[in-house]
Amino acid sequence: MKKRILIFAVLMCSLAAVAERPNVLLIISDDQGYGDFGFMGNTILRTPQLDKLAGSAAIFENYTTGVACSPGRAMIFTGRNHLSTGVWGVGARFGLRRDETLMPMFFRENGYSTFYLGKGDCVAPHRMSPHHSGWQESLFVGGYQHYDGRLYHTPLAPLYSIKPVDVKGWTSEFMTERGIQFMKEKKGTPWLLSMAYIIPHTPWKPVDERYAPYYRDQGCSESIAGCFSHIEQMDTCVGQLLDALKETGQDENTIVIFVSDNGQTGPSSKKAEAVEGWIDHPDWAIRNVAGLRGKKSTAWENGTRVPLLVSMPGTIPVGQRSQFITAEDLLPTLLDVAGISPGSVAHKPFAGVSVRPALLNETATPEHPEVFRITSWGEHSLTESHPSMYIPDPTAMKLEDYQSALRGPKFKMMMYPGGKVELYDVVNDKTESKDISQKHPEVTARMLVECRRQFRALIDDGAFRFSTIYIGDPTAKNRGGRTFFDSAQRIQSHTGDIRIYPKLNGFAKEGDSVTYTIDSAAAGTYAIHFTGTFAGAAPLRVEVAGKNLPQQELKGNKLLFGSVELPKGEFPLTLITGKPEGKAKRITIDGIFLTRK
Repeated sequence: MKKRILIFAVLMCSLAAVAERPNVLLIISDDQGYGDFGFMGNTILRTPQLDKLAGSAAIFENYTTGVACSPGRAMIFTGRNHLSTGVWGVGARFGLRRDETLMPMFFRENGYSTFYLGKGDCVAPHRMSPHHSGWQESLFVGGYQHYDGRLYHTPLAPLYSIKPVDVKGWTSEFMTERGIQFMKEKKGTPWLLSMAYIIPHTPWKPVDERYAPYYRDQGCSESIAGCFSHIEQMDTCVGQLLDALKETGQDENTIVIFVSDNGQTGPSSKKAEAVEGWIDHPDWAIRNVAGLRGKKSTAWENGTRVPLLVSMPGTIPVGQRSQFITAEDLLPTLLDVAGISPGSVAHKPFAGVSVRPALLNETATPEHPEVFRITSWGEHSLTESHPSMYIPDPTAMKLEDYQSALRGPKFKMMMYPGGKVELYDVVNDKTESKDISQKHPEVTARMLVECRRQFRALIDDGAFRFSTIYIGDPTAKNRGGRTFFDSAQRIQSHTGDIRIYPKLNGFAKEGDSVTYTIDSAAAGTYAIHFTGTFAGAAPLRVEVAGKNLPQQELKGNKLLFGSVELPKGEFPLTLITGKPEGKAKRITIDGIFLTRK
């Protein structure tokens, strides 16, 4: 025991001896699952650089993230459960609230240079520039353009300007070159660099033919050959980043984190007799080498469990870690390692904890709360229960209507619609094949109570509501500096037969309506219009700020309602269907626009 205490004390002194402000290289892959690595047992997929990184890192295999891209990234950057931040899925369900404080703000305010490269997902509050979150510079891609893509650059100056950058060749390789340039430029000063690759998210075309032939020769399908070719391409990029760190002498003063945002994308395969969460498909066996249950978007382990690598040569001991860590922990832990006080920047309470002791000692067990997860897509999901991706009254939601999970260090409780509960020991049974709820009734009962408590607390914190529509701030994302816009799907309430997926549609009967919450940074006169397909529509009108604005003119796909004086602050705006002449058609509305005069 004394020897262990002495070792731990030496390790603590080792970390303290590192330069006061270590650099941070955060690498996030996209949809790369538990078995998508050589070091995790995949004997077909080649990841030599990540295997090498794993050989110099603490490897956390009991790490849990979100069920999909936006939830996972929201938690990494805020240290909070994604539902509290306003994010409850992807597509229409994406959008960080403006009162969330993100990772780069803590580092920027404490003397770090901050740079973001990659997927433009949860890097800023909804409709805001990455500058608002603390990224001094960013290059982000809006979709999954693996080749000849378009990125958007927010430079250090002038602030809040966003300019397109057309890339020739592979997007990830362009990102890597720019990241290496940043690391070289900032040598000698502390920096935070986030490399958010869009690999191996679909589409897997164009296939990278430098790597794909090998996988075809191994008998892989064209789909898996494409997927693995992109993973190997990213592996090469990661190696280049690590080589640049070593060549510039920054490797021992840089903490490197590699993690995926969520689990593997599963093939479309469903047999009537299949057990829920199990996929019978040849491609799946090649990727899901650990035999985990579920896939991306589910609360099963293969939706949320991925390996976490943390490396800092000479400071963080190498080897496997069994400690329980979550996506919410990354921000508090990095602040702790960097010696940055969380109180140095105003923020909402973290849900995660610092697991710094686990980095330094494989036997240390930080106190860690259990975490709530919920299936977002597919069977028993939020989307199945709410196909419009809109929940009119979150306070009326019942936990028993969805598949959800409470995940702890050892036990995981799964709840099914109807209230059926199962319990799994995910340390000794990571495939979730043995329900032990009857063997441990006291654990099951306690976790059920805690799951209900967390679900209700998240709803009370504003979960499952769309963010407001922000206008009047010229530094926010806009069209030409004076036109503020948003997706027409982001409604707060509705009446009548209204749907919001895949786009807002309806408005065929008198009285059908949707209501938005407008958050205005500045009072003034604003012209209002909506875009969409309005052929055969009933007349529409807007009610806002005590005014009734009938539709005035249709110009192409723009339906104009004229101008109105709007106050500062939050207020409702309602779009209402009038009495149709004859039988009106359902219409589709894309966007809402408010232009300040």
